[in-house]
Amino acid sequence: MPKETFGGDDSGGDQADTKKKPNLDRFGLAPDINIRDLFWKIMASYAATRKPGVDLATLTHDRFTLMRIALTTLVNPNSGQYGPAPRFIATSTLMMLLDGGWKDAFIELLSEAYESKSDVRKDIATAMRKLLQQDYKAVITESLSSMLRAKETCGVALSYIPDIGDPELARALKKELVIIARGDVGANQLNAIKAITLINDDEDVRKSLIVLLSHWDAEARLAAAKALVGIKDAEVLAAVKRRLGSETDSEIKKILEGLADG
Repeated sequence: MPKETFGGDDSGGDQADTKKKPNLDRFGLAPDINIRDLFWKIMASYAATRKPGVDLATLTHDRFTLMRIALTTLVNPNSGQYGPAPRFIATSTLMMLLDGGWKDAFIELLSEAYESKSDVRKDIATAMRKLLQQDYKAVITESLSSMLRAKETCGVALSYIPDIGDPELARALKKELVIIARGDVGANQLNAIKAITLINDDEDVRKSLIVLLSHWDAEARLAAAKALVGIKDAEVLAAVKRRLGSETDSEIKKILEGLADG
């Protein structure tokens, strides 16, 4: 009968039990530590050192659980014994997900927060704006770009980009945003227009906004007219004057008249 082993070592012996729990001893954590306690240990480490304090690779299978603990805390910030500011939790959670290479959990956090309270979305957008100024710019931009290209997550990404309010992010995503602004309808189109308004000094964006002045939907025309306010450009001025002759919406017409007057 094979000798029963409890965890194994490097000196030989039976290696039949190949599935092992992550070794948390080296992080000062008990092997059976509660996952919620582990989450708060990670948050505390980010607060003190801007590092997770654990090897996130050992926690890959727990990434969605950690993400949902964060989301629950953000949705109900006063429900537990812990009291860090929601923006700190949002920022540290995003750092954890991005440091771990957990793109799927990052996208899921944005998606679930999108369906939650608006304050949670704002906290996450603020956190992303902060992290874009650090070493996370490339991975955040790449993640949002892939979300814009997927039907299931396009609307989610578009709901965050205007609130993030970062012109360099909008510039990096310009190709996708312009396509959506000119080719989509409803909330996606309006959010895309809001996003490209951040870079309305860009020639491609300006030309797209001019085209949108003649869009069949009044909301899209209104958003485009507002986006052109403050732009001093002969091409814009000519387009505004052309549109004034056929515009029927009083609010849009008022904005166009202001643009025409300079």
